[in-house]
Amino acid sequence: MSYKIGLSDLERDGGTSLTRQLVERFAAAIDSGALAPGEKLPTTRALAAEAGINHLTAARVYRRLAELGYVTASVGRGTFVRSAPPAAAAEEGDEWQSYVLPERPMSYLESVVADAFRLPREPGMLSLSTGWPSPRTYPTPELARIAAEVFEEEGGEAISYLTAEGLFGLREQLARWGGDCGFATDPDEIIVTSGARQAIDLCARAVLEPGDVVAVESPTFVGFLSSLRATGARLIGLPVDDQGLDTDALERLLARHEVKLLVLQSACQNPTGTDLSPQRRRRVAELAQERNFFVLEDRVYAALRYEGEGVPPLRALAPSHVIYVNSLSKTVGGGLRVGWLAARGPVRDRLAMLKLETDFHTTTLAQHIAARFLAAGGHERQLRRSIGFYRERRDALLEALERHLAGEYRARVPRGGHHVWVRLERPLDERALYREAARRGVTFTPGGIVTVERHAQTHFRLSFPLLDPEELDEAVRRLARAIREVRRQDRHAATMPLS
Repeated sequence: MSYKIGLSDLERDGGTSLTRQLVERFAAAIDSGALAPGEKLPTTRALAAEAGINHLTAARVYRRLAELGYVTASVGRGTFVRSAPPAAAAEEGDEWQSYVLPERPMSYLESVVADAFRLPREPGMLSLSTGWPSPRTYPTPELARIAAEVFEEEGGEAISYLTAEGLFGLREQLARWGGDCGFATDPDEIIVTSGARQAIDLCARAVLEPGDVVAVESPTFVGFLSSLRATGARLIGLPVDDQGLDTDALERLLARHEVKLLVLQSACQNPTGTDLSPQRRRRVAELAQERNFFVLEDRVYAALRYEGEGVPPLRALAPSHVIYVNSLSKTVGGGLRVGWLAARGPVRDRLAMLKLETDFHTTTLAQHIAARFLAAGGHERQLRRSIGFYRERRDALLEALERHLAGEYRARVPRGGHHVWVRLERPLDERALYREAARRGVTFTPGGIVTVERHAQTHFRLSFPLLDPEELDEAVRRLARAIREVRRQDRHAATMPLS
């Protein structure tokens, strides 16, 4: 590198720091073309040795050059002059993108979520990681008939632009539903979203700033953690037991921190399948009103109940403090992408503006279809058709666990939803189990991606809607074999002599 940049004549006792001198020399060499676009720079240790500086100073030099836009670092590859190489250079292929894109290594959470979409499509793979509704339960003929009616009767309006809040006819149907169960009373409280996932993301962006404290159930839906962390907020997990969110833990947290947002699922919680008890439901509402924090209430699984009485929405008790989220994804079809939120006051207006800025509005045709489907009583019929289907698979999964892992696990019987939350009696390496299970043709959701904090115990979520009973038995058999293999490897490693 010294033949391109002079590094031997740095002023050691001058008024200009060594870091600044080196940054200026590298910048001048890049500006002049002495260092070409895409050229790899020495490692920080090599730079330190050649320039006679310590390793930390070399690291500061490259960090400052990156801040100024001169270089980019790629994990495992090194530091490069930040400018796209010639597009016509065939030998570069698509590699130029590595120099232009900001550094963003894929996280453990992101890689597992990507697997949940990819692996189930691989031949021979049995997915216990995917909580989607089964296509075999979709009301396809009814939706096809409604879609034809929409085009015939609405014409071009079926695919025209809408307001950000969504189709009034759909919001009217949702408000009627909300009036019956307590999540809304007026169409103006409703904003239609592209699934509950977008509603969650809008709520996080509307309410939170970097450094805000968020209390969240742990374990919880992985999408909550993604959206909340993206805001720069500080997440603190609260335990979930057989009565739902632990409100005693919430009160202890409130005594120490100013909580901006509480995130929970009040019925058929994902992944535990538990409900928030009436007493705790009242206490959460009281605390929100006393301390003036928002509550994000997710109810996407609430209608998929297999036993016990339904739990009314928390929003019925504190409509000003609770932002309610739901969708048709788990009951009708995920690809329809029709969700909604209910809120009032300034936060509702902010949510509507964010929705407008994000994608204008949710697809018009899907909203017309959903409005007519609800108005015709289609949702109630769909639940009657599908509840037994999913209950059978829940029971089959629980039976398979007892058949293949008796004495090795603990699991609550979920009151609803698509998942069983499992804890192994003897912990093992979660990531090793995930890899071994995939090698054997079965996937699951590791507990580490759905909990806020690390646990000494090993947990995982098993989802049952996409597999038949005999497939669920085979999937758990494969998982049990993977568990035994990881334990065998652990025992072997423990007995290896130290070299």
